[in-house]
Amino acid sequence: MTRLCGLTVGDPRNPKHFSGSARQLFAAIERAGALTNIYNVEPSKFARVAERSLVIASTRRVPGTQLIAEWSDRAVGRRSRRAHAFLESDENAAGALLYGTNFFPAPAGLRARVPVGAALDATFAQLARSGESWFGKLAPADVDHCIDRQKRVLDRCEWLFPRSEWCARSLADDYNIPKERICITGAGPNFDEMPPPRKSYDCKTILFVGRDWNRKNGPLVLDALNLARKVRPDLRLQIVGPDSTPGARDGVEWIGPLERGRRAELLILYSQASLLAFPSRFEPFGIAMLEAMAAGCPVIAMNQWAAPEVIQDGISGTLLKNPEPRALAEAMLWWLSNAERLAAAGDAARTRVREYYNWDHAARRILDAFTGRAGAPRGWRARGQSDSDARLASAGV
Repeated sequence: MTRLCGLTVGDPRNPKHFSGSARQLFAAIERAGALTNIYNVEPSKFARVAERSLVIASTRRVPGTQLIAEWSDRAVGRRSRRAHAFLESDENAAGALLYGTNFFPAPAGLRARVPVGAALDATFAQLARSGESWFGKLAPADVDHCIDRQKRVLDRCEWLFPRSEWCARSLADDYNIPKERICITGAGPNFDEMPPPRKSYDCKTILFVGRDWNRKNGPLVLDALNLARKVRPDLRLQIVGPDSTPGARDGVEWIGPLERGRRAELLILYSQASLLAFPSRFEPFGIAMLEAMAAGCPVIAMNQWAAPEVIQDGISGTLLKNPEPRALAEAMLWWLSNAERLAAAGDAARTRVREYYNWDHAARRILDAFTGRAGAPRGWRARGQSDSDARLASAGV
């Protein structure tokens, strides 16, 4: 069996660096007996601060400098040298999996000692188009530089492992990556075990999960709840993630952040909620969707990005066409009006996660690519292929 080493920007075991997806992916590869070690290629905090200071001094502005610093030639080169040293020292690694695309484990212009693949949920081009967070503060020249930097790394990888067809299309369209080098892996919930089957639904509890209140469209959820409560005053919303709140609201419980050490509490909330409201303004993938679905909780999300690949509209949740409070409120009321409907959707959601979206499946697709068993790139719809056939292909079936 081909054994891989993991090269990451940050420690995947540290919740301040990652949401848990990196830890789960490498844990799945380790369960398959195919992981040698995980190496953090991120330089010291001092080096990162110094790099950002240099960027601020050269650009004479602060907004967006963190991203520019992360993708500067010096920072990429520093990570790449560390990654190269780690890979050279790992004699057992027959392949390398990058979790991060702002470095490459070989000197410029040279191939790595072993085949290299990279896992990603979105490209820099997609993030820049979203305009969210610091991406909306970058000058066009900065965006072009970062995309060019990422393309140089992607071009040197033997395989690319996007989580979704949405990301895969950007690799092909924005970066001119041949489809033969793209293998869609999917992802999984960031729980160590599958939650037990649901026994009941209270038909009134709505859950919101997300640290970035504005990007996750928290204000829209509050507006929709206010409309829905005019019809159903008993409805309540539990909000997990944001550090601060916009103030007390009737029917709203602000729970706050739940770090990795409190994942059991989050699982309980998923298992008690009748619905997850997840209408993000932009979402690279949306692990919270899979976590809710694993707990038998239907999801309302926007009909954009990766959500249409995950949610079966009207079966395991609702895909909103427009981010309007009334549309979201109507979807909430429709689902919460019928416990049997919720139970059927919850069963469908659990089945989808169990069969198509889990980390063991993602790890197997990656390992199949490294061992030459992947075959045709998964997730790409062949001419004449139906939607259901494409979903099965993306699941590796």
